[in-house]
Amino acid sequence: MDVRRLFLAVALIAVLALAGCVPPPEGAADATGEDTAAEADPTEVTPAQRAYINATEFYRVRELGKATENFERALELDPTYVDPLYGLGRIYLVDTQEFDKALEMYERAKNMAPSDAFSHSSLAYAYFVMGRYQDCVDEYVVAVQLNPEDADAFLNLGYAYEKMEMDLAAIEAYRRAQELMPDDTRASQSLAHIYYRAGLYDQAIMAYEKVRTRGQASNYTLSTLGFLYMKVGDAAKAESLFLAVLQRSPEDVAARANLATVYRESGSTDKAIEQYEYLHAAQPGDVAYMLALADAYNDAGRYDSAIAMARKVLGVQPGAGSAYIAWAKALEKQGQYEAAIGKLEQAKGDPDWRSLAIREIERQNQLIEIRDQQRARDRWDQG
Repeated sequence: MDVRRLFLAVALIAVLALAGCVPPPEGAADATGEDTAAEADPTEVTPAQRAYINATEFYRVRELGKATENFERALELDPTYVDPLYGLGRIYLVDTQEFDKALEMYERAKNMAPSDAFSHSSLAYAYFVMGRYQDCVDEYVVAVQLNPEDADAFLNLGYAYEKMEMDLAAIEAYRRAQELMPDDTRASQSLAHIYYRAGLYDQAIMAYEKVRTRGQASNYTLSTLGFLYMKVGDAAKAESLFLAVLQRSPEDVAARANLATVYRESGSTDKAIEQYEYLHAAQPGDVAYMLALADAYNDAGRYDSAIAMARKVLGVQPGAGSAYIAWAKALEKQGQYEAAIGKLEQAKGDPDWRSLAIREIERQNQLIEIRDQQRARDRWDQG
Protein backbone atom coordinates (compact mmCIF):
# COMPACT_ATOMS: atom_id res chain seq x y z
CA MET A 1 0.00 0.00 0.00
CA ASP A 2 1.26 3.52 -0.81
CA VAL A 3 2.68 5.00 2.39
CA ARG A 4 1.02 8.31 1.69
CA ARG A 5 -2.28 6.49 1.42
CA LEU A 6 -1.65 4.77 4.75
CA PHE A 7 -0.85 8.05 6.46
CA LEU A 8 -3.83 9.85 4.95
CA ALA A 9 -6.21 7.05 5.80
CA VAL A 10 -5.30 7.41 9.48
CA ALA A 11 -5.06 11.19 9.57
CA LEU A 12 -8.23 11.96 7.70
CA ILE A 13 -10.49 10.12 10.11
CA ALA A 14 -9.80 12.89 12.58
CA VAL A 15 -10.05 15.60 9.92
CA LEU A 16 -13.49 14.44 8.87
CA ALA A 17 -14.75 14.63 12.44
CA LEU A 18 -13.37 18.13 12.75
CA ALA A 19 -14.54 19.73 9.52
CA GLY A 20 -17.20 17.58 7.91
CA CYS A 21 -15.56 18.21 4.56
CA VAL A 22 -14.35 15.62 2.08
CA PRO A 23 -10.58 15.04 2.41
CA PRO A 24 -8.17 15.64 -0.46
CA PRO A 25 -7.65 12.68 -2.77
CA GLU A 26 -5.39 9.97 -1.40
CA GLY A 27 -2.24 8.69 -3.03
CA ALA A 28 -1.56 11.72 -5.20
CA ALA A 29 1.73 11.95 -7.09
CA ASP A 30 4.58 13.91 -5.54
CA ALA A 31 5.98 17.17 -6.87
CA THR A 32 7.80 15.43 -9.70
CA GLY A 33 4.67 13.67 -10.88
CA GLU A 34 6.10 10.27 -9.90
CA ASP A 35 4.61 7.81 -7.42
CA THR A 36 5.87 8.08 -3.85
CA ALA A 37 8.82 6.04 -2.71
CA ALA A 38 6.78 3.51 -0.79
CA GLU A 39 6.12 1.66 -4.02
CA ALA A 40 9.81 1.50 -4.89
CA ASP A 41 12.07 -1.48 -4.32
CA PRO A 42 12.98 -1.41 -0.58
CA THR A 43 16.65 -1.65 -1.54
CA GLU A 44 16.34 1.66 -3.40
CA VAL A 45 14.63 3.65 -0.64
CA THR A 46 16.54 6.85 0.09
CA PRO A 47 17.25 8.05 3.66
CA ALA A 48 14.61 10.77 3.23
CA GLN A 49 12.02 8.23 2.09
CA ARG A 50 12.92 5.94 4.98
CA ALA A 51 12.37 8.82 7.42
CA TYR A 52 8.99 9.50 5.80
CA ILE A 53 7.96 5.84 6.11
CA ASN A 54 9.01 5.85 9.76
CA ALA A 55 6.99 9.00 10.34
CA THR A 56 3.82 7.45 8.96
CA GLU A 57 4.29 4.42 11.23
CA PHE A 58 4.75 6.62 14.27
CA TYR A 59 1.63 8.57 13.30
CA ARG A 60 -0.34 5.35 12.97
CA VAL A 61 0.40 4.49 16.62
CA ARG A 62 -0.20 8.12 17.68
CA GLU A 63 3.43 8.89 18.49
CA LEU A 64 3.00 12.43 17.25
CA GLY A 65 6.31 13.76 18.52
CA LYS A 66 8.31 11.06 16.79
CA ALA A 67 6.17 11.37 13.66
CA THR A 68 6.90 15.09 13.55
CA GLU A 69 10.63 14.51 14.07
CA ASN A 70 10.79 12.02 11.23
CA PHE A 71 8.79 14.19 8.81
CA GLU A 72 11.16 17.05 9.60
CA ARG A 73 14.14 14.72 9.20
CA ALA A 74 12.86 13.69 5.76
CA LEU A 75 12.72 17.35 4.74
CA GLU A 76 16.23 17.99 6.04
CA LEU A 77 17.52 15.08 4.00
CA ASP A 78 15.63 16.10 0.88
CA PRO A 79 14.24 19.68 0.83
CA THR A 80 12.48 18.95 -2.48
CA TYR A 81 10.47 16.06 -1.00
CA VAL A 82 6.86 17.31 -0.79
CA ASP A 83 5.10 14.43 0.98
CA PRO A 84 6.50 15.19 4.46
CA LEU A 85 4.95 18.64 4.18
CA TYR A 86 1.52 17.05 3.83
CA GLY A 87 2.27 14.86 6.86
CA LEU A 88 3.31 17.79 9.00
CA GLY A 89 0.36 19.80 7.75
CA ARG A 90 -2.07 17.15 8.93
CA ILE A 91 -0.49 16.91 12.36
CA TYR A 92 -0.64 20.67 12.82
CA LEU A 93 -4.13 20.97 11.38
CA VAL A 94 -5.84 18.05 13.07
CA ASP A 95 -3.87 16.89 16.06
CA THR A 96 -2.27 19.97 17.55
CA GLN A 97 -4.45 22.58 15.80
CA GLU A 98 -1.48 24.84 15.21
CA PHE A 99 -3.15 26.39 12.21
CA ASP A 100 -0.41 28.85 11.30
CA LYS A 101 2.10 26.01 11.12
CA ALA A 102 -0.35 23.89 9.11
CA LEU A 103 -0.80 26.66 6.56
CA GLU A 104 2.95 27.11 6.31
CA MET A 105 3.36 23.43 5.43
CA TYR A 106 0.55 23.41 2.85
CA GLU A 107 1.70 26.66 1.28
CA ARG A 108 5.23 25.29 0.96
CA ALA A 109 3.79 22.16 -0.66
CA LYS A 110 1.81 24.28 -3.13
CA ASN A 111 4.88 26.33 -3.98
CA MET A 112 6.88 23.15 -4.56
CA ALA A 113 4.15 21.56 -6.69
CA PRO A 114 2.09 24.40 -8.19
CA SER A 115 0.84 22.27 -11.07
CA ASP A 116 -0.32 19.45 -8.79
CA ALA A 117 -4.05 19.70 -8.04
CA PHE A 118 -3.46 17.78 -4.81
CA SER A 119 -1.36 20.62 -3.37
CA HIS A 120 -4.15 23.13 -3.99
CA SER A 121 -6.94 20.88 -2.69
CA SER A 122 -4.92 20.12 0.45
CA LEU A 123 -4.42 23.82 1.16
CA ALA A 124 -8.08 24.49 0.35
CA TYR A 125 -9.10 21.83 2.83
CA ALA A 126 -7.03 23.46 5.54
CA TYR A 127 -8.67 26.79 4.80
CA PHE A 128 -12.09 25.12 5.09
CA VAL A 129 -11.29 23.67 8.52
CA MET A 130 -10.12 27.10 9.64
CA GLY A 131 -13.25 28.82 8.35
CA ARG A 132 -11.42 30.83 5.67
CA TYR A 133 -13.98 30.03 3.03
CA GLN A 134 -13.02 32.57 0.35
CA ASP A 135 -9.42 31.35 0.44
CA CYS A 136 -10.77 27.80 0.35
CA VAL A 137 -12.82 28.56 -2.76
CA ASP A 138 -9.87 30.18 -4.49
CA GLU A 139 -7.70 27.09 -4.02
CA TYR A 140 -10.41 24.61 -5.00
CA VAL A 141 -11.08 26.59 -8.17
CA VAL A 142 -7.43 26.15 -9.13
CA ALA A 143 -7.57 22.47 -8.12
CA VAL A 144 -10.53 21.71 -10.40
CA GLN A 145 -8.93 23.65 -13.24
CA LEU A 146 -5.86 21.45 -12.91
CA ASN A 147 -7.94 18.29 -12.48
CA PRO A 148 -11.47 18.73 -13.90
CA GLU A 149 -12.29 15.10 -13.05
CA ASP A 150 -11.81 15.51 -9.28
CA ALA A 151 -15.33 14.95 -7.97
CA ASP A 152 -14.37 15.47 -4.32
CA ALA A 153 -12.86 18.86 -5.11
CA PHE A 154 -16.12 19.96 -6.74
CA LEU A 155 -18.05 18.62 -3.75
CA ASN A 156 -15.86 20.53 -1.32
CA LEU A 157 -16.12 23.62 -3.48
CA GLY A 158 -19.89 23.34 -3.07
CA TYR A 159 -19.53 23.07 0.71
CA ALA A 160 -17.41 26.22 0.79
CA TYR A 161 -19.86 28.13 -1.39
CA GLU A 162 -22.66 27.11 0.96
CA LYS A 163 -20.70 28.45 3.92
CA MET A 164 -20.47 31.74 2.04
CA GLU A 165 -24.23 31.61 1.34
CA MET A 166 -23.58 31.46 -2.40
CA ASP A 167 -26.19 28.81 -3.12
CA LEU A 168 -26.28 29.19 -6.91
CA ALA A 169 -22.53 28.62 -7.14
CA ALA A 170 -22.84 25.70 -4.72
CA ILE A 171 -25.55 24.13 -6.88
CA GLU A 172 -23.31 24.28 -9.94
CA ALA A 173 -20.42 22.69 -8.05
CA TYR A 174 -22.65 19.93 -6.66
CA ARG A 175 -24.11 19.22 -10.09
CA ARG A 176 -20.61 18.78 -11.51
CA ALA A 177 -19.72 16.46 -8.63
CA GLN A 178 -22.91 14.53 -9.33
CA GLU A 179 -21.94 14.10 -12.98
CA LEU A 180 -18.51 12.81 -12.03
CA MET A 181 -19.75 10.34 -9.39
CA PRO A 182 -23.37 9.46 -10.25
CA ASP A 183 -23.47 6.56 -7.79
CA ASP A 184 -22.35 8.70 -4.86
CA THR A 185 -25.23 10.33 -2.98
CA ARG A 186 -23.33 13.11 -1.22
CA ALA A 187 -23.87 15.69 -3.96
CA SER A 188 -27.56 14.79 -4.24
CA GLN A 189 -27.93 15.14 -0.48
CA SER A 190 -26.29 18.56 -0.53
CA LEU A 191 -28.42 19.72 -3.45
CA ALA A 192 -31.53 18.56 -1.63
CA HIS A 193 -30.59 20.61 1.44
CA ILE A 194 -30.21 23.77 -0.63
CA TYR A 195 -33.51 23.26 -2.47
CA TYR A 196 -35.26 22.51 0.82
CA ARG A 197 -33.91 25.70 2.41
CA ALA A 198 -35.02 27.72 -0.60
CA GLY A 199 -38.54 26.28 -0.49
CA LEU A 200 -38.05 24.56 -3.86
CA TYR A 201 -39.80 21.44 -2.67
CA ASP A 202 -40.22 19.65 -5.99
CA GLN A 203 -36.49 19.93 -6.74
CA ALA A 204 -35.64 18.88 -3.19
CA ILE A 205 -37.87 15.82 -3.54
CA MET A 206 -36.11 14.81 -6.77
CA ALA A 207 -32.70 15.12 -5.12
CA TYR A 208 -33.71 13.20 -2.01
CA GLU A 209 -35.33 10.50 -4.15
CA LYS A 210 -31.97 9.95 -5.87
CA VAL A 211 -30.50 9.25 -2.46
CA ARG A 212 -33.35 6.95 -1.50
CA THR A 213 -33.35 4.94 -4.71
CA ARG A 214 -29.69 4.07 -4.14
CA GLY A 215 -30.59 2.55 -0.79
CA GLN A 216 -28.48 5.02 1.18
CA ALA A 217 -31.20 7.07 2.83
CA SER A 218 -30.86 7.71 6.56
CA ASN A 219 -33.85 8.16 8.83
CA TYR A 220 -33.25 11.89 8.60
CA THR A 221 -33.44 11.77 4.81
CA LEU A 222 -36.61 9.67 4.84
CA SER A 223 -38.25 11.95 7.40
CA THR A 224 -37.28 15.08 5.50
CA LEU A 225 -38.57 13.57 2.27
CA GLY A 226 -41.81 12.69 4.04
CA PHE A 227 -42.11 16.25 5.30
CA LEU A 228 -41.58 17.54 1.76
CA TYR A 229 -44.35 15.31 0.45
CA MET A 230 -46.56 16.76 3.19
CA LYS A 231 -45.69 20.23 1.89
CA VAL A 232 -46.73 19.36 -1.67
CA GLY A 233 -49.89 17.62 -0.50
CA ASP A 234 -48.99 13.99 -1.20
CA ALA A 235 -50.23 12.43 2.03
CA ALA A 236 -49.89 8.84 0.82
CA LYS A 237 -46.16 9.13 0.09
CA ALA A 238 -45.55 11.09 3.27
CA GLU A 239 -47.31 8.37 5.27
CA SER A 240 -45.28 5.58 3.67
CA LEU A 241 -42.00 7.34 4.40
CA PHE A 242 -42.79 8.06 8.04
CA LEU A 243 -43.94 4.47 8.48
CA ALA A 244 -40.64 3.30 6.97
CA VAL A 245 -38.74 5.36 9.53
CA LEU A 246 -40.85 3.98 12.39
CA GLN A 247 -40.31 0.45 11.16
CA ARG A 248 -36.58 1.06 11.56
CA SER A 249 -36.83 3.16 14.72
CA PRO A 250 -40.16 2.96 16.57
CA GLU A 251 -38.87 5.48 19.10
CA ASP A 252 -38.38 8.22 16.47
CA VAL A 253 -40.54 10.96 17.97
CA ALA A 254 -40.31 13.39 15.05
CA ALA A 255 -41.40 10.80 12.49
CA ARG A 256 -44.35 9.74 14.65
CA ALA A 257 -45.44 13.33 15.24
CA ASN A 258 -45.24 14.05 11.51
CA LEU A 259 -47.20 10.90 10.78
CA ALA A 260 -49.90 12.09 13.18
CA THR A 261 -49.98 15.42 11.35
CA VAL A 262 -50.38 13.63 8.02
CA TYR A 263 -53.32 11.66 9.36
CA ARG A 264 -54.95 14.70 10.89
CA GLU A 265 -54.58 16.86 7.78
CA SER A 266 -55.91 14.07 5.56
CA GLY A 267 -58.95 13.53 7.78
CA SER A 268 -57.82 10.22 9.32
CA THR A 269 -58.52 11.55 12.80
CA ASP A 270 -58.64 8.19 14.58
CA LYS A 271 -55.21 7.28 13.23
CA ALA A 272 -53.89 10.68 14.29
CA ILE A 273 -55.24 10.13 17.80
CA GLU A 274 -53.55 6.74 17.94
CA GLN A 275 -50.17 8.34 17.17
CA TYR A 276 -50.67 11.25 19.59
CA GLU A 277 -51.71 8.87 22.36
CA TYR A 278 -48.53 6.86 21.76
CA LEU A 279 -46.47 10.05 22.01
CA HIS A 280 -48.31 11.20 25.12
CA ALA A 281 -47.74 7.85 26.79
CA ALA A 282 -44.04 7.98 25.90
CA GLN A 283 -43.65 11.59 27.08
CA PRO A 284 -46.53 12.25 29.49
CA GLY A 285 -45.21 15.64 30.58
CA ASP A 286 -44.98 17.08 27.06
CA VAL A 287 -47.64 19.78 26.77
CA ALA A 288 -47.42 19.90 22.97
CA TYR A 289 -48.69 16.33 22.70
CA MET A 290 -51.47 16.99 25.23
CA LEU A 291 -52.67 19.97 23.19
CA ALA A 292 -52.41 18.01 19.94
CA LEU A 293 -54.51 15.28 21.52
CA ALA A 294 -57.09 17.80 22.74
CA ASP A 295 -57.41 19.23 19.24
CA ALA A 296 -57.64 15.75 17.69
CA TYR A 297 -60.28 14.70 20.21
CA ASN A 298 -62.27 17.81 19.27
CA ASP A 299 -61.96 16.91 15.59
CA ALA A 300 -63.25 13.43 16.37
CA GLY A 301 -66.19 14.73 18.41
CA ARG A 302 -64.75 13.30 21.62
CA TYR A 303 -65.39 16.48 23.57
CA ASP A 304 -65.17 15.04 27.07
CA SER A 305 -61.73 13.65 26.23
CA ALA A 306 -60.68 17.01 24.82
CA ILE A 307 -61.75 18.80 28.00
CA ALA A 308 -60.00 16.19 30.14
CA MET A 309 -56.79 16.74 28.22
CA ALA A 310 -57.14 20.53 28.53
CA ARG A 311 -57.48 20.07 32.29
CA LYS A 312 -54.32 17.98 32.26
CA VAL A 313 -52.44 20.75 30.46
CA LEU A 314 -53.59 23.26 33.08
CA GLY A 315 -52.28 20.91 35.75
CA VAL A 316 -48.83 21.20 34.20
CA GLN A 317 -49.07 24.84 33.08
CA PRO A 318 -51.64 26.74 35.17
CA GLY A 319 -53.21 29.57 33.21
CA ALA A 320 -52.11 28.21 29.81
CA GLY A 321 -54.24 30.04 27.25
CA SER A 322 -53.83 27.20 24.75
CA ALA A 323 -55.64 24.82 27.11
CA TYR A 324 -58.55 27.20 27.62
CA ILE A 325 -58.81 27.68 23.85
CA ALA A 326 -59.07 23.89 23.34
CA TRP A 327 -61.60 23.66 26.17
CA ALA A 328 -63.67 26.48 24.64
CA LYS A 329 -63.65 24.71 21.29
CA ALA A 330 -65.11 21.57 22.86
CA LEU A 331 -67.88 23.64 24.49
CA GLU A 332 -68.61 25.51 21.26
CA LYS A 333 -68.93 22.23 19.34
CA GLN A 334 -71.66 21.28 21.83
CA GLY A 335 -73.46 24.61 21.41
CA GLN A 336 -72.41 25.90 24.83
CA TYR A 337 -71.34 29.34 23.63
CA GLU A 338 -71.69 31.18 26.93
CA ALA A 339 -69.57 28.56 28.68
CA ALA A 340 -67.04 28.80 25.87
CA ILE A 341 -66.82 32.57 26.42
CA GLY A 342 -66.06 31.87 30.08
CA LYS A 343 -63.05 29.77 29.13
CA LEU A 344 -61.94 32.32 26.56
CA GLU A 345 -62.05 35.04 29.21
CA GLN A 346 -59.60 32.92 31.18
CA ALA A 347 -57.44 32.48 28.07
CA LYS A 348 -57.14 36.30 27.86
CA GLY A 349 -54.98 36.14 30.97
CA ASP A 350 -52.22 34.51 28.92
CA PRO A 351 -50.45 37.25 26.89
CA ASP A 352 -49.51 34.79 24.16
CA TRP A 353 -53.16 33.91 23.55
CA ARG A 354 -54.93 37.14 24.46
CA SER A 355 -55.47 38.39 20.90
CA LEU A 356 -56.89 35.06 19.70
CA ALA A 357 -59.11 34.79 22.78
CA ILE A 358 -60.58 38.25 22.12
CA ARG A 359 -61.34 37.35 18.50
CA GLU A 360 -62.89 34.07 19.58
CA ILE A 361 -65.09 35.82 22.13
CA GLU A 362 -66.39 38.09 19.37
CA ARG A 363 -67.09 35.03 17.24
CA GLN A 364 -68.91 33.30 20.11
CA ASN A 365 -71.11 36.38 20.58
CA GLN A 366 -71.95 36.23 16.87
CA LEU A 367 -72.86 32.56 17.23
CA ILE A 368 -75.07 33.43 20.20
CA GLU A 369 -76.81 36.13 18.14
CA ILE A 370 -77.35 33.70 15.26
CA ARG A 371 -78.68 31.09 17.67
CA ASP A 372 -81.07 33.56 19.32
CA GLN A 373 -82.33 34.78 15.95
CA GLN A 374 -82.96 31.20 14.87
CA ARG A 375 -84.87 30.52 18.08
CA ALA A 376 -86.99 33.62 17.51
CA ARG A 377 -87.79 32.50 13.95
CA ASP A 378 -88.69 29.04 15.24
CA ARG A 379 -91.11 30.55 17.81
CA TRP A 380 -92.63 32.75 15.10
CA ASP A 381 -93.10 29.80 12.81
CA GLN A 382 -94.78 27.85 15.60
CA GLY A 383 -97.02 30.57 16.54
